[in-house]
Amino acid sequence: MAGRSTLPAYALGSPYALQVASRITQCPPPPPDLREPAASHFVYGLTLPSATATPLIAHEAADAVLDVHEVEEELVEPALELVHELAIHACRFTGAGEMIHLVLRRFDGVLQVVVHDTHAPHLNSRLAGQCAERRRVSLTAVRELAERRGGECGFAAAHPPATGVCT
Repeated sequence: MAGRSTLPAYALGSPYALQVASRITQCPPPPPDLREPAASHFVYGLTLPSATATPLIAHEAADAVLDVHEVEEELVEPALELVHELAIHACRFTGAGEMIHLVLRRFDGVLQVVVHDTHAPHLNSRLAGQCAERRRVSLTAVRELAERRGGECGFAAAHPPATGVCT
């Protein structure tokens, strides 16, 4: 057929939408990573309800992750304290029945704990300033803990991690 495009096929709707697809679908999907757990690199994400028990559940789940990956003992307690405090913080800014997203990551020797709440940014500058001050106050314990360990603490607008295709 004359005039047919010779552009590569793209896997539309996938997280790799801008990469050339060797096949449109990958069924069955690629095999899972079967390497032994390592303390040097891992990424785990948890989606939890904004509820009273959430900080404890996040703490217990993070404890299991750190244990399985045999993370150095001197990092375990500070990391668990960060997870607990960040889960409390996220629940303060997420309505009942909504979800918080917690990510525990280790890469290149850095242990990172990130939490996403669902509190939308304010368009009104006065309200935005008041909300930012509430967040700074809420994060006091987290900031002190992070700085004692040579880490950083902050907050910024973010896209929710649960984007893409829902199955």
